[in-house]
Amino acid sequence: MITVHDAAGRLAAALGDGPAAKLAASALVEADALGLPRFGIAMLDEWTVDAAPVAASDGAQAINWLDCSSCFAPLAVASAALDLAGAARQFGIAAVFLRGVRGFGRLAPFVRHLADAGLLAIAGAEGPPFVAPYGGIHPVIGTNPLALAIGQGADRVVIDVATSTATMADIRNARVSGAPLPDGIALDGEGRPTSIAAEVAALLPRGGQIGSLLGLVVELVAGVAGGGRGDPKGRGVFILAFDPARAGDDVDWQARLAGLKRDWTTGGGHWPRGGSLSLETELDDDFAQRLDTHLARMTGRSAGR
Repeated sequence: MITVHDAAGRLAAALGDGPAAKLAASALVEADALGLPRFGIAMLDEWTVDAAPVAASDGAQAINWLDCSSCFAPLAVASAALDLAGAARQFGIAAVFLRGVRGFGRLAPFVRHLADAGLLAIAGAEGPPFVAPYGGIHPVIGTNPLALAIGQGADRVVIDVATSTATMADIRNARVSGAPLPDGIALDGEGRPTSIAAEVAALLPRGGQIGSLLGLVVELVAGVAGGGRGDPKGRGVFILAFDPARAGDDVDWQARLAGLKRDWTTGGGHWPRGGSLSLETELDDDFAQRLDTHLARMTGRSAGR
């Protein structure tokens, strides 16, 4: 067994031990702890010793476009989030558009980090066409997750959702296991509903037209404005952050957030926290062994040392 804290610390050291390495490592380990292994340390398969240094944002600008096709994606996204925090504090609002991003996992850890810095953060990622538009039968956009976070401590809210009925990882897992898919989430190559993972040619949008339009929003920002759509080198990702304190004393946003949380939960709603975990959460021996194997490859040592 190994704790989230210890696992993230060991991985961060192998990734360079800087602030971006620590954020990327914690995001990957957290995914495994939440039972999402395809978004966890399995992504270290993409790490190479000759990966390009993480692209740095121009601190003199509030908006940047970065090509991350030669970088290890989780490090690139973490670095962009850290740079964005400084730019948002300087300018009040800032955004970064990344393109050429290979799979990097969950958005929640990155927007949560920005919320902890006192900012409101919104992020989205587009990807290869795998989701049909509402009323359509052929894939046009990716699963296009969207995330938002604001607040600190107990009042912090973190929303991280795919705009499709399932993820590509769900379909891959079902193909391997042979398990049937739930009804109403996928179409075959002829545009007919299917529950057989091997037949899936397109997913349907989550929540019908609303989910379809949210997926389109992500595509417009990350894919069109950010330049990610159709890029053969990887996905398009956007992260936007602004400082709500810039409104001044006339708007006590923290009190308003606390009041909204109270109203929401009193009304029976669930206040989403984005999957944050205690650092003392333990992962099993299988995870520890997989981590040792990855670290051995990254550091050139024998596994288990």
